[in-house]
Amino acid sequence: MHSKKYYIVYGLFFSLIVAAVLCLCLTIAQGVPHIDPVFWALSFAVAFVTSFLVTSILPLAKLSASCAVYFDAKPGSVAFRLIQNVFFSTLIMFFLGAVMTCFMTGVGETEAVNAMTGQMVGVNVFDRFVALCMQFWPTIVIVAFLSDPLAGAIAGALVKENAGAAV
Repeated sequence: MHSKKYYIVYGLFFSLIVAAVLCLCLTIAQGVPHIDPVFWALSFAVAFVTSFLVTSILPLAKLSASCAVYFDAKPGSVAFRLIQNVFFSTLIMFFLGAVMTCFMTGVGETEAVNAMTGQMVGVNVFDRFVALCMQFWPTIVIVAFLSDPLAGAIAGALVKENAGAAV
């Protein structure tokens, strides 16, 4: 079992990577023809602070590792990392998705083009949150899976713990 300090350091580096990639993907997916550095930096700050606070306060990594063990995945295996990151990504997407939806689109009702009819329809914040989660959940899972070893290795080196140790 890793220490709380390990999970906090892990969450710091994991949050940096996920926030950077998520903000880039959100900006591109909104159809922005170029990346505005100020808007990207602001959305990165919101995403980083949110994800770091959530991972620092709630034991999402520990809970996700426990879920992987529950499904009989051996710690350190690819199956373990995959199961752990699917659970972790899903849990963090609820928090990060809600905050980023409100930040990017506001909390009131907005209008969007109905893809089937071409007409403008009212869209509430819950609908936008669900759409964001469905659209970016696979991206978060892939980013989490790829950044997990790097964040774990950095956290292990800084805290002096073996990153591949048992849950």
